[in-house]
Amino acid sequence: MATGSKVFLREATGLVRSFTWYDATILSLAVTGPTLFGISSQIGYVAPNGPGADFVTSALAGLLFMIPLGVVYYLFSIMMPRSGGDYIWLGRTLNPILGFVGGWAMFISFIALLASASVTEPAVVIPDVAVALGYIWNNPGWIALGQNFASSSTNLFAGTLLTIVIGVIIAALTPRLYSKVMVVLAAIIFLASFIFIGAYATATSSSFAAGLSAMTSGSVTVNGVVSQAQQAGMPFVPVNTTATFLAIPFGVLLFNGFNYSVYISGEVRNVKYGMLWGVLIALLICGILDVTGLYFVVQAEGYPFVQAAFGLFGAGKFSLGVSPWSPLFVPAVLGNPYLSSFVEIGFLLFNFWWAAGLAICIARYVFAFSFDRVLPTVFADVNERVHVPLKAIGLTLVISVILAYIAIYTTYIGQLLNTVTIWAIVWILVGIAAIVLPFWKKEFVSGVPKGKWLLPIFGVLTVIGMGATFYWSVSVPAIGPSTPGSTLLLVVIFGSALVIYLARYFYFKGRGLDLIRGQREIPPE
Repeated sequence: MATGSKVFLREATGLVRSFTWYDATILSLAVTGPTLFGISSQIGYVAPNGPGADFVTSALAGLLFMIPLGVVYYLFSIMMPRSGGDYIWLGRTLNPILGFVGGWAMFISFIALLASASVTEPAVVIPDVAVALGYIWNNPGWIALGQNFASSSTNLFAGTLLTIVIGVIIAALTPRLYSKVMVVLAAIIFLASFIFIGAYATATSSSFAAGLSAMTSGSVTVNGVVSQAQQAGMPFVPVNTTATFLAIPFGVLLFNGFNYSVYISGEVRNVKYGMLWGVLIALLICGILDVTGLYFVVQAEGYPFVQAAFGLFGAGKFSLGVSPWSPLFVPAVLGNPYLSSFVEIGFLLFNFWWAAGLAICIARYVFAFSFDRVLPTVFADVNERVHVPLKAIGLTLVISVILAYIAIYTTYIGQLLNTVTIWAIVWILVGIAAIVLPFWKKEFVSGVPKGKWLLPIFGVLTVIGMGATFYWSVSVPAIGPSTPGSTLLLVVIFGSALVIYLARYFYFKGRGLDLIRGQREIPPE
């Protein structure tokens, strides 16, 4: 034990168990997004990339793929509730070097996701909200603003930067204040989402068609959009099994994030109960809301219209001039202008809530690496007043802003970075760790009822499911790039982790510290 105590930076992390079960749940829901945003984004990603795919069935299949991973993450989070989550589990179960390689790759993917996905706010959300509000309140100026907003790279960068900065500022608040802000945002966004789902649940294909015509004063109609697409050489592709099967990876991605509360599990009170909500029940909530919302939206809008609208938008011919995500059509299914406006506000706020959830996870990775001395220990400093690793959060902000600039003004991230492949590889490793843990380190599972068998069973299922996800991620271009350049970048990401770890290992080895030996122990709380 003496070696371990010398390796770790302090006898205690300095973090406090301030978060409750609902904080853990809200964090996972914020990152996963089972809201009007998540429902709309699933259609927005699948429709242009997989015409003929059944949105609901592919989402259900994705949910089934995630269940074993959810069980594994829950069990690990109650056995080793520490900042860094899977980084700690892999390092303490398989090998400390492998743990850092996996954790580093996830860190890179998370911060790239924060940078690149935040672009959705100025590229999709702001334009759609402006156009929708313009139709709700009969304001041509708002419509023109929305239609032209995303054409400016300056607007895209400013909107992305605003999303990241607000998310990071929220993540830098005291745990108590962070909790309050996230709860308030959750209340607004979920209320807007329930109104959104309810409006679509009471709509029919005919009422949607009538509503769209009324909303645009007859300038845009369902039949007109479908006819225009056909004339442009975009015939309707009926729902079919092959396209639905190929869309399953999008279903998996729909639920990515349900388990992210594990990265703050060291700060959650009553961890068994808190992580039950933060992982498994969060996944259940995501499944119910996403699948239900997808079903009602598709029933109202119809596959022919959805396919045609996204096809035309991709070709620059969609009459409304902005991305046809479902919140754009809220005025067509909800007659009350005040409720419609509230739904649009909820849609507008989502990305800030999401960024605040993801930023805190990224910062906890940095903290965990630094606490183990693999990164400079300064990033493991915890501010005594707010009980938050502010320097780790600051590093998160700096890197994400740099990557956001690259994402907007170049094509490197979109063309080269395949985050899904990274996630699949790490999740496979976590599955392997779950299989071997009860046999290699029995003491870890002694306090978990039936953990000796639950971990290997669900570990095997995780390896199978994520193995299939890995295959899709390198064979379906719509999921992520799979080119010599993207492969080289993956080698660089995983290889850089090995270089960093070995450099720190030999540095401390010369000073009498053995990082590998010490990191076989679980860090202190």
